[in-house]
Amino acid sequence: MTFLKHSRFWLSACSGILLFCSFPNINFYPIAWIALVPFLVALSKVDNWKSAFIVGYISGFLFFAGLLVAIALLYPYANIFVTLLGYILLVAYTAVYFGVFAVILRHLPWKSGILYATAAATLWVSLEWVRGWLMTGFPWGYLGYTQWNNPICIQIASITGVYGVSFLIIFLNAGIASIIVHRKQWRKELITVGIPILLTIICFGYGVIVISKPEPTPKTQVKVALIPGNIPQIDKWNAKKFPEIFRKYVRLTLKTSQENPDLIIWPETTVRGQILTGEWINYHNVFSEMVNSIGDTPMLIGATDPDTLGDIYNRVVSVSSDGEILGKYAKMHLVPFGEYVPLSDFLPNFIQFLPFEPGKTVEVLPITKPGDSQNKKDSVIVGTSICFESAFPNHFRKFANKGANVMGILTNDAWFVGTAFPELHLAMAPFRAVENRRDVFRCANGGYTCTIDKFGRIKSTIVTPDNDNEYVIQDISVSDGNKTIYTQYGNWFPLLSTLVTLVIISVQIMHHRNKTQLQT
Repeated sequence: MTFLKHSRFWLSACSGILLFCSFPNINFYPIAWIALVPFLVALSKVDNWKSAFIVGYISGFLFFAGLLVAIALLYPYANIFVTLLGYILLVAYTAVYFGVFAVILRHLPWKSGILYATAAATLWVSLEWVRGWLMTGFPWGYLGYTQWNNPICIQIASITGVYGVSFLIIFLNAGIASIIVHRKQWRKELITVGIPILLTIICFGYGVIVISKPEPTPKTQVKVALIPGNIPQIDKWNAKKFPEIFRKYVRLTLKTSQENPDLIIWPETTVRGQILTGEWINYHNVFSEMVNSIGDTPMLIGATDPDTLGDIYNRVVSVSSDGEILGKYAKMHLVPFGEYVPLSDFLPNFIQFLPFEPGKTVEVLPITKPGDSQNKKDSVIVGTSICFESAFPNHFRKFANKGANVMGILTNDAWFVGTAFPELHLAMAPFRAVENRRDVFRCANGGYTCTIDKFGRIKSTIVTPDNDNEYVIQDISVSDGNKTIYTQYGNWFPLLSTLVTLVIISVQIMHHRNKTQLQT
């Protein structure tokens, strides 16, 4: 009897666990299409907003507790009490969105039917979008990312972004839940589940057509050499280890150059900018000798780079084949409490480290010396997203809008080796490729290094700290400059969903007021 009395809470907990299982590292992505059904069924059993919030919060808390546990495991690099506190606070905060979803959905006028399923889907997408920018934004755990290794499903992201895939998943979940709850009137509810199934089939069919359509041979291809290094974070923090680390990158660069790549990439924060500019003369001499030895191959290098005022930036630096610095891009979306301290004026001693300064503008990078008109690489412009930035689709597309015809992600995931986080981070890259129809290379120290084609498929071997591969060399296609609907218009779909949600809520508030006035 006790179990039955609290069945709504058990159902909610079940959804949190099932949803977690659809993400890396478990990656059982088909379960996402029914994972939220128990939660939505449980929501039909509540009779007030407090119960609705608790049902939603339980599901969200268990989901995010499993998804974000890597944050608690950062203790080798920070105080265990700080990492645990940060983990608990982040899980507690993100679970609120599930609670808010439950409260609003429960108080909408439709408890069944296609309008119910549509309202659930638009509301969910709206809250995902809000979570992606509110309080600097935290877009991990979007429903759509469960389908990262299901390329047929994700092709609609070129139109809607990842949010369209999230919409499909919650739309179908809500339809199934509705027919279960109102099974006695199942004939009336057939349309509630039928339309989501039909829409899902249409989107899958679109994916099949897009992927199977013969592609013309790209006018330009670039052979990239990705050298992650896979240096443990403890070693990166040890200044005495840097000479050995630097020698490893030099050795691997010389080794890959024998296969004549068009571009060599080092990951995020590989070196200090003073090595590239010549301020650290001894290291610079070694670097210059290496550049001379690899011939006419330009490089993209992740560097911690101070400016003349002493402010430090997390940058990607484009270095020409003769060692000239052609351009720089500074990371704009920094990690809270990892690269900067929010409200630092009020919390000056909360965490002790020298923060990065955020970059001001999106900069695309040439990969060869301008003016060399005989070189095929003249037309190649690279957009480079640094680590956490690749989680923000609207930021990523800005590079394509600015002329990038190849996209790259440079990251240092060594903080989270042995956890699901590196693969969770990888799961976002196929969406960034599809959203902008650009091939993407990913150079990740301590994570997943690979290349991804414009359909979101991993095309190369994968380098991780757990295998023996040292680098990736792969041809990637250079885009012809065409822009997808998502590249041009960005987050139009979640904005539309938010507008629809606000209209629905407003109508419900007005209806409630009119009803109250009539009763009085």
